[in-house]
Amino acid sequence: MPGMQLAWLPDTPYYAAFGGTPNPPPLAYATTGSFGVASLGSSTGNTVLRVPDMRGRGAAVGMLASFPLLANGTTSGGAPLTMLNRYTFVTDVLVPESSLTSLPNYLDLFQPRGNADGSLFVRKPSQEYGAATAYGGTVVANTWYRFAMVMQLDAATSAPRYETYINGQPIGQIIWDQIVVDSNRNAQLKDFDLVPDGLWSVAALSQTQSSLPSNASGFFAFNDDSGEVGELYVANMQFRNDALTAGEVAALGEAAPGPIPVPEPAGLAFAAAAAASVAAASRGRRPSPTP
Repeated sequence: MPGMQLAWLPDTPYYAAFGGTPNPPPLAYATTGSFGVASLGSSTGNTVLRVPDMRGRGAAVGMLASFPLLANGTTSGGAPLTMLNRYTFVTDVLVPESSLTSLPNYLDLFQPRGNADGSLFVRKPSQEYGAATAYGGTVVANTWYRFAMVMQLDAATSAPRYETYINGQPIGQIIWDQIVVDSNRNAQLKDFDLVPDGLWSVAALSQTQSSLPSNASGFFAFNDDSGEVGELYVANMQFRNDALTAGEVAALGEAAPGPIPVPEPAGLAFAAAAAASVAAASRGRRPSPTP
């Protein structure tokens, strides 16, 4: 994503605004060998990021990604939507055993809004991956995985609007028509989350809190409004303002040394929410995870 910035929330003024506690532990960069975790591939010299355990330190304790205000997708009648409804999030993550065997029972990986529930979790103790009605697969401790989530909130009600993958293989999907409203969670999913310009779209940051910018879109990673976080190791992140196909996700493969590949699908039009249509540009550049 051109213009993307990635910040560690405890290093921003927003940390205090979200009730963050003083003297939070810092992010740490070192090799997998130095951290004593599994390597990516045959080398022990891979430099990775350790996200510390931030349980109990407030509602904004992960990463904040921001970029110029964008929108994409259309209503069923063809009218443009006002938020980012079609996007793909990919990340290489290792979960240590301590984070899989302790409370809370969920570990949040992606959160579209900092004041709402996330849309991508590792669920404990089953060690499944996904969200809502789409958990599946198995996440083994101390193992690198390439997780991918594809969101298409403007898709037909009979088509997948949410899809997850591990190492390029499909794990789960949610089709709006198939959501059974037999709980408050499923009612929320059907009426508010998985709808065009819904809570799982990526909106202006001010939609999360008024102190955040209104002229930038953004999302949160490894963050949760109810403390469903823990220690993680991250080798790569990639965010794209388009929805990759199953074949394109499969081509990304599994967690590996070096950046995540950047396939170039057919161009998708996207519009700035407060400006003219943005010309097609190279999408999906991997941001450097530095504050």
